[in-house]
Amino acid sequence: MPLTSAQGERRARLFVRSELPTPSRKRCTAIEREVESLVCQGVIDGVETVEWQKRVPLRGDNSGERELYNEFAAWAREAGVALAPFFDTRLCYSTTTGERRRELVLPVVCLALYENGDLVRVAPFADGGRAESVEECIAAIADGDGLARLESTEASTA
Repeated sequence: MPLTSAQGERRARLFVRSELPTPSRKRCTAIEREVESLVCQGVIDGVETVEWQKRVPLRGDNSGERELYNEFAAWAREAGVALAPFFDTRLCYSTTTGERRRELVLPVVCLALYENGDLVRVAPFADGGRAESVEECIAAIADGDGLARLESTEASTA
């Protein structure tokens, strides 16, 4: 599911779990509004909201969520940060089939920022003892020099 964009574009993709309790749904709606306001302000060129599953099997048919995770993990390695504990693997048990399998558990909400079609930022992530939430990433983007700080952070951790 790579995002294509025209030359010079900065676009965001917001990933949200499909089934959420009311408090989490309200948080995700507030985050969506914040990102959409960045578009209205001209800070980013567009946003797409995508629903994803709570968890996906690590083996079997190739899923879009696993492809996204692989893209995000490659970015994290290059940036010198970690996606864990926000993305995690767990041994899960199916009550219908009795099968046990390892599954990738996805965060409730995740923001990916693309520039000229290249992934330049994922939130949430952890950097040593510090974690950056989706809300903190949005605040940095909204800040007048936040995009420059994001780029310099990316360059300094690569």
